[in-house]
Amino acid sequence: MNSPRRGDRARRRPARPALRASRAARRRTRLAIQAQVVRRLPRWRPLLLPVLLTLLSACQVPPEELTFLGALPPWRFETEQGRPLADSDLKGRPYIANFLFTACPSSCPPLAQATAALQAKMQAWRQPGGPRIISFSVDPVTDTPEVLRGFARKYGADPKLWSFARADYAATEALVTRGFLQPLLRRDRPPGSPLAAVAERPTPIDTAHTLRFVLVDSAGRMRALYDKDEDSLERLNTAVRWLAEHGDGPVAH
Repeated sequence: MNSPRRGDRARRRPARPALRASRAARRRTRLAIQAQVVRRLPRWRPLLLPVLLTLLSACQVPPEELTFLGALPPWRFETEQGRPLADSDLKGRPYIANFLFTACPSSCPPLAQATAALQAKMQAWRQPGGPRIISFSVDPVTDTPEVLRGFARKYGADPKLWSFARADYAATEALVTRGFLQPLLRRDRPPGSPLAAVAERPTPIDTAHTLRFVLVDSAGRMRALYDKDEDSLERLNTAVRWLAEHGDGPVAH
């Protein structure tokens, strides 16, 4: 069999100079396209500027529900860890308050679940030393620190973020009704009856109390109330984050 001649092999594959020229042409084409895109970028920037300014200003505007609902009086309670907790310990940062008791069979478990959901939302952005959640017990006779610790474990409370607080019943009722301006109605205490008559009794399980969250700013002022549905929790999470990152903002009395 005759072997291919050298001239035949040369015709079967392109010459190296031709390959180099083709690659160089493709590279010049890519560079030309990139240069064209870069030249057009400055024309797009003025169009993007109003959008960026709008987004920036939106971040500076406080949530519309923030207002002034009243200043809280000084208070001093005890946590589930048996440690003192006072309003002065929370000054300089916002916090969220709600009211429940561990023996409550119907309305308090959903409130605790909603609080756990709020805690999870806050954990995604909260920095150490940031906003807190305080659940005030309205049954201090039953809710000893040990009982509150068990309740906290049941709902996965992070003690650095979500704490439980208790005091004697007189201080509790005064803070709830005259401080936070929320209802607390016991069936074993008719209107006008003395507080001392129920102060040492467990709170009845059908006691009417608020299920709302109260947002308090870093100066101890109530700024908004929120329900426990998902949309309200999302708005509360947004509002407490805004207060934490921007300060208390304007307060309309």
